[in-house]
Amino acid sequence: MNKIRLIAALAACAATLSANAQTLKMEPQVAGVTTYEATTAVNFVVVKPEIKLDIPDPSVLSVNTNGIERNVLSVYPCDSRGAFNPDGEYLALGLEKASGRGIGLTKAGNIWKEEYSVKVGLKKGKTLKVGKQKFTAIECETNRALKDFLSEADYFNKGCFTGKATGKVGDITLTYAAYEPWSLKNDGKANPLIIWLHGGGEGGIDVSITLLGNEVVSLIRPQIQSHFTTEGGEGGAYVLSIQCPTMWMGTANGGFTHGDYPSVYSDVLKSCIDDYVMQHPDVDRKRIYLGGCSNGGYMTMNMLMRHPRYFAAAYPTCEAYMDQYISDNEIKVLAEENIWIVQSFDDTTVDPKTHCIPTFQRMVKAGAKNVWMSMFESVEGMDTPGQKLYGHFSWCYLFNDAVTMSQEQSEADVKPSNNGGGSVAPQGHANIFEWMNAQVLTAPEQPRQQPGQRGR
Repeated sequence: MNKIRLIAALAACAATLSANAQTLKMEPQVAGVTTYEATTAVNFVVVKPEIKLDIPDPSVLSVNTNGIERNVLSVYPCDSRGAFNPDGEYLALGLEKASGRGIGLTKAGNIWKEEYSVKVGLKKGKTLKVGKQKFTAIECETNRALKDFLSEADYFNKGCFTGKATGKVGDITLTYAAYEPWSLKNDGKANPLIIWLHGGGEGGIDVSITLLGNEVVSLIRPQIQSHFTTEGGEGGAYVLSIQCPTMWMGTANGGFTHGDYPSVYSDVLKSCIDDYVMQHPDVDRKRIYLGGCSNGGYMTMNMLMRHPRYFAAAYPTCEAYMDQYISDNEIKVLAEENIWIVQSFDDTTVDPKTHCIPTFQRMVKAGAKNVWMSMFESVEGMDTPGQKLYGHFSWCYLFNDAVTMSQEQSEADVKPSNNGGGSVAPQGHANIFEWMNAQVLTAPEQPRQQPGQRGR
């Protein structure tokens, strides 16, 4: 009889513990991705608790992303996409930045991986009280957190353009993303346009890769936008990032050019730009600025030579157009342009000694008055101070608004400097973007209607 009573007592105790110790279920909704100078990271997650919660103390929550434990810094009510809503049924969990945090691309092609795990729980020994209920565990996990992630790329309008290939019969379709803030679209004034062309690793059909892969989204952040002014004196600029299916240095025969053969994308890119400008009459045709990194730097130089006096200024970064393939006549054309080159002297992917340095020196010798070059010694991390990055990543200085100086306009040997990239402040401007904003064409080439079909 005593044994039966003991079993009954244990059962009653277990029932009481079960009633007092419950698992709270949450449904993972979406992950938010931030891009940094050399990587990307999940920086917050949105979850939907099975019951309405008061805002929990962040210190009791545990979040693991892709196998890395993260500290929860903030919690706020929101809608299903992370937008603050005091009456929202969802919670956004803001995370402390973690190391080793890249979200990565698939091996099969330039698309984001979906296989990214996120698990939300309670820290050991912590509980969560909701009314009379006490929860000692949270059940919330997904392995597909990147299937539909949030990022700054969401601030861009996406589209595509189809036009003729160069050097072969047929059409090519480009994808693009355009940042067009309402404050500029509705101001009735002419607005400057900044164009960015991606590097060799960001081609494909998902334009968010071009925006996040090299922190191109920094062009829409207040720090850089504040350097630009519209015709009416308001701050800001449009930003257009264009993506080709492979790489800008691709040729009609499937090869790869350093300037010795035409790029298969030369014509369709210019047609895409012309079409965008035609569709947006508030773009200031006297203030279109073109730049890009590596492959995109090659195409920037290519477009300057093919379409002189169309772009008010250019900012090629670690540009991959080999100097030996630029003729003396093309140098004379480039010498008439407004150009600011950015590169690091220790770049082993694109050797500045065979690319931008001799080209810069030849332009100076040809009489260039507004051609500049920032040659850094190395690439030092600014997101993580003291971290030395791969020498090819000179765009990190550009997107961190740290290109402030230029080399002297000289045919002499270049002296690399990590002090803003040189020793001269071009035209007295504080940085490359202020200089860019000041460049205005006096007699711009008018955009021409090109055969092509837009898609949205």
